[in-house]
Amino acid sequence: MTHASLRSLPPPLGRPSRRGLLRGAAGLGAAVALGGSAACGSAASLAGGDRRIQFWNLFSGGDGANMRGMLDRFRAEFPGIEVEDTTLAWGDRYYTKLAMAGAGGRAPDVGILHLGRLAGFAPGRLLDPIDTGLLAEAGVRREDFNATLWDRATIGGELYGLPLDIHPSTMFYNRAACEPAGLLDAEGRLTELNGTEQFLDALDAVREVIGQSPLGWNALMPGECWWTFVGLYAQTGGSILSEDGTELALDDDRAEEVLAFMARLVADEYAIPGQDLVGYFVNGGGFVLFGNWLLVDFRTAGLDFGARPYPTLFGTPATQAESHILVLPHQEGRSGAADEAAHTLIAWLVRNSLSWAEASHVPAYLPILEHPDYLAMEPQSEYRGAMDIAAFDPPAWFCGTSSRVQADVGVHLSAAAMGSVTPAEAVRDIRATLRSLLDTRNPFGEGTAS
Repeated sequence: MTHASLRSLPPPLGRPSRRGLLRGAAGLGAAVALGGSAACGSAASLAGGDRRIQFWNLFSGGDGANMRGMLDRFRAEFPGIEVEDTTLAWGDRYYTKLAMAGAGGRAPDVGILHLGRLAGFAPGRLLDPIDTGLLAEAGVRREDFNATLWDRATIGGELYGLPLDIHPSTMFYNRAACEPAGLLDAEGRLTELNGTEQFLDALDAVREVIGQSPLGWNALMPGECWWTFVGLYAQTGGSILSEDGTELALDDDRAEEVLAFMARLVADEYAIPGQDLVGYFVNGGGFVLFGNWLLVDFRTAGLDFGARPYPTLFGTPATQAESHILVLPHQEGRSGAADEAAHTLIAWLVRNSLSWAEASHVPAYLPILEHPDYLAMEPQSEYRGAMDIAAFDPPAWFCGTSSRVQADVGVHLSAAAMGSVTPAEAVRDIRATLRSLLDTRNPFGEGTAS
């Protein structure tokens, strides 16, 4: 797939300003997006000299190659901006290192954060706000994004994270198993499955075809149980915490209903705990419930498969999701050419995120999400609707990727799914754990913009 066909992307709406770097970034970005050419001399003159920025990320998986390719393109288009990218170990170690760098005055110019970790990352102390005026000069505005996603990255009226994507929990389906089960439409896509009984009927039909458990889903993993619970509980219309993330709002009856369903998946042997999901699918499995990034493994294995958001089992369409956001870790006196270069980079990355979509993630920038080249991607475009039904973690310091809630609450969800405790007992334990977390001080400290 080429990028020359991005001809329908709207040009940035820059205006005359002293911020020549961002104006140049918008113009050059448009030229590239429109398939035109721009001389390196022009990029160099726009960028000026000696603009060095450090970019920390945690993309050590398959999507890391896509990000490195995007950064190489940026360097070629802006030779006057020197980008030093560093890939750090994924997970809590990354966040600890990033927080210490921000607190100690050694922060990189740009970093990656998961949206679910934003509320706990002390915006205003460990993170600097993003200049939306600079973004606008580069052709990036709030209206270019899903409003809920943009607003979740806004705290105290300031934007602290520029959304790059969402990565949703996804239901992968094996066409070789689903077609003889009568579950595909004329275009080879999975038919709508609404309600728990219709979903279980589909699993039964696939089990008849493949002669093994029809679902890859690992109830032994607390994190995976948390993702599943967040998505399915959101379908009931319930909230786990209050809107500001400070009070418990869990509805016991709704939570028990979801946990009883999760337990049924294991008790009736629809899903076998402890399965390697890639191996299961490669060896003829029917469905897999997991994050969209497994697409890369399944494609490498040469499978004929599709992917869609979670089916609507409890009334309201919803699927769990996270988002990679671009942030500005706190620096004393952040300003000047390096800060403008940092804004140039983050705006360019979202405007050129078609390459990022190839790595399986759903692009946050709507002109890419709606572009024909993205719509032609299979199966990525099949789960693009997750953007409008994304269920994110509650906005609390202990939530988000690789967080306390995934481990501390997830273990109770896993126990219920495995049948070790009843749904009612699990809900009691979940309530106690959430209250304890709410009463625990944020180890990264409080932000100044709250």
